[in-house]
Amino acid sequence: MIRKMIKFIVICFLSLPFPAIASKYAGEFLNVGLGSAAMGMGGAYVSIASDAFAGYWNPAGTFSAGHQIIFAHSSNFGSLVAHDALGYTRPMGTYALGLIYLRLAVKDIPYTNDALIDLNNNGIMDAGERLDESRIVYNDDVESALLLNYSRKYGRNTRWGLNLKMVNKSVGPSSAWGLGLDAGWMTNWQENVRFGINLQDMTTTYLAWDNGTKEMISPTIRIGTSYHPSIAGERPLALAMGGDFRFEGRQSASNYHLGSTSLDLHFGLEYLLKKRIALRLGGDQGRFTAGVGLKIGRFNFDYAYLAHKYLESSTRLSGSFTF
Repeated sequence: MIRKMIKFIVICFLSLPFPAIASKYAGEFLNVGLGSAAMGMGGAYVSIASDAFAGYWNPAGTFSAGHQIIFAHSSNFGSLVAHDALGYTRPMGTYALGLIYLRLAVKDIPYTNDALIDLNNNGIMDAGERLDESRIVYNDDVESALLLNYSRKYGRNTRWGLNLKMVNKSVGPSSAWGLGLDAGWMTNWQENVRFGINLQDMTTTYLAWDNGTKEMISPTIRIGTSYHPSIAGERPLALAMGGDFRFEGRQSASNYHLGSTSLDLHFGLEYLLKKRIALRLGGDQGRFTAGVGLKIGRFNFDYAYLAHKYLESSTRLSGSFTF
């Protein structure tokens, strides 16, 4: 099984159409994480994904989500950034369908291009020069994506899935549209070990702006594994880890890098108390995370806390209903 997984990763890696020039951070809003359960575990969710946000973490995970609707909201970095998402999954026998909509927005960004009183016309604010506040323009940055998911069971322990992804970005009066494709694979090994792979933007997602410029979101390979030991006949504990390989030259902005290739690590732990209360801890690219979940009948409520070394800490809230 492990050899097959390694072979699958190598084949997929070699087949990815890496662009000669990728737009650094062009799809960063797609990498901020989704769902409080996942983020409480530091984003180590590629091999665990099993709710209505599963298609985001691993397109193959939707098959295990059941018939569910889920929503999430977060206000990050002192309410500067709003992040909202809605997901829905529906099992259909041997396959499942899913839909995820996510949106990230930053309001009232000041544009000072035309506000400088530039006495010597050098484009720099020198002594004696100032900004004319009446000429400052405030614009919003809104980035959103719609993921249409199809996942299917293959054999007893393996699932695979695909996302068709539609992306929209807008800054003030300018906007861009793009299409992308994700693929995922998930399998169990000896009952208590799981492996998962998500090939995100595997075809390279091209964004076309209405002013004629183009951006390219380069492929990302997300891999993960988790261990679910049997304790008194139950599996209340999950230990997970994962890594995101990117190829856009992030260098020191990542945990590890070599040339244009970078690696970010995720670690997570979850413990279920009487199948009702979930306690979570994690590490997201070196940042501490924690969370708690509560199950009441068909409702699930989750909360996550994400620390940050330089900016204000963030919180995530999620709620779901299983039909």
